[in-house]
Amino acid sequence: MANETKNTLNLPVLNYQGEKVGEVTLPEELFGAEVNEYVVQRAVRVDLSNRRVATAKTLDRSEVHGSNKKPYGQKHTGRARAGTTNSPIWRHGGVVHGPNGEQSYKLKMNKKEHFIAFASVLSDKANNGNIIILTDEEFSSHKTKDFVKVLKAINADGKKNLLVLYGPDENLILASKNLPSVTLTTADNVSVYDVLNANKLILVKGVIPTEEDHKEEAK
Repeated sequence: MANETKNTLNLPVLNYQGEKVGEVTLPEELFGAEVNEYVVQRAVRVDLSNRRVATAKTLDRSEVHGSNKKPYGQKHTGRARAGTTNSPIWRHGGVVHGPNGEQSYKLKMNKKEHFIAFASVLSDKANNGNIIILTDEEFSSHKTKDFVKVLKAINADGKKNLLVLYGPDENLILASKNLPSVTLTTADNVSVYDVLNANKLILVKGVIPTEEDHKEEAK
């Protein structure tokens, strides 16, 4: 019992004025895990690699702007034979074995490793007091200036905050999307890199799994 009490992490639920309106218990398996830096590094590499878009492309000899005319006669010139100036060995010729715009940077990671990495970054945020639980009541304003007041009231970081929504809150989305200090995402789309990159993790109350949720998953 002593160990359970020690590992239980309770955080206040704050309203948009920064006042405590409740309390939640963070699940120990997500927010009280041992931090595994190696697995976190792998998860970040996979995440960033999968976001990468193949924009690099070179032109091969069939795509470069040139002529298929034979540049000079086949014999009696003392030079090497040449059939076209589009050849890769000519200046302004095509590129051999260059990127074609279809290269894939996709990497994979098994679910167990990903869970360890995710629990590690969440636990690190919890250990350092960088998690804020926000009420799940709908935000009454769609104005950015009003949400700036909320950030000050809840003592959020002035540079990098990750706001994780449980459900669609149109006013909250509109009020926060223009703030460079806030990255907005949903509970089913948050990544290891997003959590690690944020200084403050702001979770809407509904994002925190309850004991009932764990019982349903067990079934």
